[in-house]
This record gives sequence, structure tokens and C-alpha cells, in this order.
Amino acid sequence: MKQRLAATRLLTLTGVGGTGKTRCRLQVAADQMEAYPDGVWLAELAPLADPVLVPQAVAAVLAVREEPGVSLVQTLVHHLKPKRLLLVLDNCEHLLSACAQLRRRCCSSVRTSRS
Repeated sequence: MKQRLAATRLLTLTGVGGTGKTRCRLQVAADQMEAYPDGVWLAELAPLADPVLVPQAVAAVLAVREEPGVSLVQTLVHHLKPKRLLLVLDNCEHLLSACAQLRRRCCSSVRTSRS
């Protein structure tokens, strides 16, 4: 999994509940801390019932505050653009569409260089 993470901007880990996916994600993230100078972050999405709250949950983890007159997603994009970080979205199976939309918005605007 570490090699796949190094080769891509998005990595999805799926499987049956109780098989250790979260433990695996956390271990890989911890092992990769040196590769991400702006940090490794975990957004735990299991408690969310409303997909609209996904950007707020990610912003809270990253300590990003909403800016007046700017959507929270745009604020996240602006915050993430210069960063090299690993963001783990855990337990998002019930929020797939919202997570995919946030990923598209953020990653399409973020530089793709791995220097």
C-alpha cells in the first residue's frame, strides 16, 4: 500500500467491516509522515449523517476557517493548493458522493508536482 500511495494522488482502501482497514490506514499514514512536510491528517467521517458536512469536517481537521464571502470548499482549495500533505478520509462509505466531489474540487486545483 505504501508504494501505491507514493505513486498516486488518490488511494482507496475497501473491504468488509472489521478487517482492519482503519488500523492499516493509520499505520501507513504514520509511516509516511516524513514524506509529507505539511503533515498527515485524519478526518473521521463515521459520525456524519449529512453529506453537506464533509467540507466542514475536513476544514475542522485542517484548522481551516471559513472566510467571509468565500465558500468553504474554495477556502479549502486555497489552503491546500501550496501544501504537500496526506489527508485520510476514514469511514466515508456512506458519504461517497460528497467525498468524491470534495476531492475533485480540491485536487483539480492543487499542483500535481511531487517535487
